[in-house]
Amino acid sequence: MKIAKEVRIGLVVAIAILVFFTGFYFLKGSNLFSGENNFYADYDNVQGLTPSAVVQIKGVNVGKVTDINLDSKVRVTLAIDKKVHIPVGTKAELISLDLLGTKAIRLDLTNSSEYAKNGDVLPAAVESGIIDNISSEISPLVTDVRATVAMLDSVLTGINGIVNKQTQENIAGSIASLNETMHHFSSLSNRLDKESEQIAGIVDNANSITTNLKDNNEHISNILKNAEATTDQLSKAPIEQTVKNLQSTSDQLNTLMAKINNGEGSAGMLVNDKQLYNELTQALAKMKELMADLKSHPSRYINVSVFGKKQKDK
Repeated sequence: MKIAKEVRIGLVVAIAILVFFTGFYFLKGSNLFSGENNFYADYDNVQGLTPSAVVQIKGVNVGKVTDINLDSKVRVTLAIDKKVHIPVGTKAELISLDLLGTKAIRLDLTNSSEYAKNGDVLPAAVESGIIDNISSEISPLVTDVRATVAMLDSVLTGINGIVNKQTQENIAGSIASLNETMHHFSSLSNRLDKESEQIAGIVDNANSITTNLKDNNEHISNILKNAEATTDQLSKAPIEQTVKNLQSTSDQLNTLMAKINNGEGSAGMLVNDKQLYNELTQALAKMKELMADLKSHPSRYINVSVFGKKQKDK
């Protein structure tokens, strides 16, 4: 069957109109091919919310804003997929999706076993935006910064009054002295670095000494005990009596030597009598001569006869 040209043109126009309206309602957030439930929420200020804004539950898109009407309050129409059940008491909270301020509706579900019906009005709430939160936190800081800046300005003014030319010169001299001190400190540090091996050797020797002391601790303890015992014995010894005895003996010896020097007694006479000394010397000399003669002519002094006959001297 041949279709007339006018009919074909009419069909094309009808299809175009259908596509147009379908796209229009789709862009508005309405889905013509699936069932939706409409819910309402009243706000004092929607903060730039626009139709076609998404409706989310736990970050999942479940619907769109289809209409916004201004009356005593701003009534927002929410088109929610019929597959999603909305418990009674669920809040429709106006939120910001990003830093640019894109608005959306977030449904905070309750634990109610009853579900809202098509056309019900949901409780409305508004979440503080990120910028608002930042502003509320920064405002006290700005106040503190202003106070600090004012105080700093006062301090700088006072410093400018105190730091005159002479003070500046003194500060410059102090800085120069500090630089010189740091230079000396750097030189000292370099010397210590060069002598680090020697210092390490000294430390090793000290460690060796302490190790030896630790190893000989028992021996040292015995020495100290012996020294303590010796000092204890000395403390108990009659040193004072011994000293007195020595002093008495020394006095007696001095008296004896004095008597001998004065010629008292036999020893004194023997020591101080020169004539006795000479006679003793002569007697010793004669005794030596006698011994020599006895050695040379023993027969003069010893007469021994084997057969009873007396021998003649030679």
